[in-house]
Amino acid sequence: MTTRWMARAVVRFAVAVIPALAALALGAVIASADVYDLDSEHTEVRFSWDHLGMSRQSGRFTDVKGVVDFNASNPAASTVTVTIPLRSIQTGVKKLDDHLLNSREFFNPDTNPEIAFRSVSVTPTGARTAEVTGELTMNGVSRPVVLDVIWNFSGEHPLSAINPTYAGVYASGFSAKTQIRRSDWGLTRTIPFVSDEIRITIETEMHRRSLPIVADPAFTLDPARDTATAGDASVPSSAPEVPTQIPVLPGAVERLP
Repeated sequence: MTTRWMARAVVRFAVAVIPALAALALGAVIASADVYDLDSEHTEVRFSWDHLGMSRQSGRFTDVKGVVDFNASNPAASTVTVTIPLRSIQTGVKKLDDHLLNSREFFNPDTNPEIAFRSVSVTPTGARTAEVTGELTMNGVSRPVVLDVIWNFSGEHPLSAINPTYAGVYASGFSAKTQIRRSDWGLTRTIPFVSDEIRITIETEMHRRSLPIVADPAFTLDPARDTATAGDASVPSSAPEVPTQIPVLPGAVERLP
């Protein structure tokens, strides 16, 4: 009798506990961040400055590398790491590019070849917006900056229905802006004739790295998704649509106008 009782107790425990543990594990995976690599062909960091009070001039960096851990269900847990080779600077004026890189009055790419940004915190500010606070390192100097970020899109790549290159690609897109004083990084040459204030705008698209089916972020964007058909090639899928209504980020608080 004792042996039978113990066997039944073990079975009851397994029936009650194992599904709960499995659900908990699945929930933990789903809630984890999805890792994205920046799409360098569709990422641009542009900066502009006031020139003698007559006009605003601008330049950009043509080579931007980075990794984003984006957690749609818990955006505060997201992280951003970006590096920009200084020699990818492009103002449209070759003499200015050469002067910025080679005169040692501005940058010294031999000593500090990259600009780097590493996020410290993410704070939702609206349905599709957040402030990303991070550390910007340039010329060997690290200072805090705050990016105002807009979440534009997450989903199957919009071109996947017409271009097989994008088949199975899950993408996200963001826009961001900030303003800095270049003198905080030791870039003081030509101030005040050329402004200390620099405006920075960022446009980026990124592709999610391959993940197991259970970690598909479609769960966070569509909680009603049927897990029984996830990854089933026999189930037809409709052409992806660019979403016009992106879910509110958890913890977001709409700002009053």
